[in-house]
Amino acid sequence: MSVPNIISAATRSLRDLLTAAVDLGYNKIGQVSFGTSGTGFELHHADDASRADLKVFTDPHEATTISLTDDAHAYRPLKTAPNMRHGWKLALGDIADLHLALDLLYPAALGNWRALLLDKKIATPLRDTVNRQTGMYRVTGLITDEEAQGIVDSLCRPGCMRQIQWPIQPDAPHHTPCRRQNEIPLLCTDSCSLLIAEARKVVKTRMAKNQPQA
Repeated sequence: MSVPNIISAATRSLRDLLTAAVDLGYNKIGQVSFGTSGTGFELHHADDASRADLKVFTDPHEATTISLTDDAHAYRPLKTAPNMRHGWKLALGDIADLHLALDLLYPAALGNWRALLLDKKIATPLRDTVNRQTGMYRVTGLITDEEAQGIVDSLCRPGCMRQIQWPIQPDAPHHTPCRRQNEIPLLCTDSCSLLIAEARKVVKTRMAKNQPQA
């Protein structure tokens, strides 16, 4: 199967895209390795390939529980954070179960990848996102480009595995994701609530510093 075939599969459905990806040898997404096993599929943490003591689950819905906490049993508010827990294996029966499990582990990842393969522009510039905020987050529209880039460097890049697709300004080019061999990419198509909250904090801090002293 060649690259044009996977693009052709993407024009049909997410299930067809995933099937084509497996046939092509794709075996990783985020911190998860996956692949065929007998007549079904297996998924586990990429670090656990050589472990023989993994707790086995056969229900794809268990992916929700797996993604909920880290190794220290702390809640993971961001499913694409690089802190997925270890020690588990999903042994699944068919491609439908694999599709469901991947969607639960990394929501929207397959859909975003499909849009990328079909050359659809789905990323929203940060400036557009902050300018439409209301209420307590309306102030984020005052963030500077330099402040926004600082948040990306300090919050996004070390804390999230998704590759940012959106530019800061609408007239700037969208980012091109790094393509890694045999890996389904995790793409960030819109600035998340964590970034917006941090943007509010940065702007409010700057405004407080610049406020005239009585």
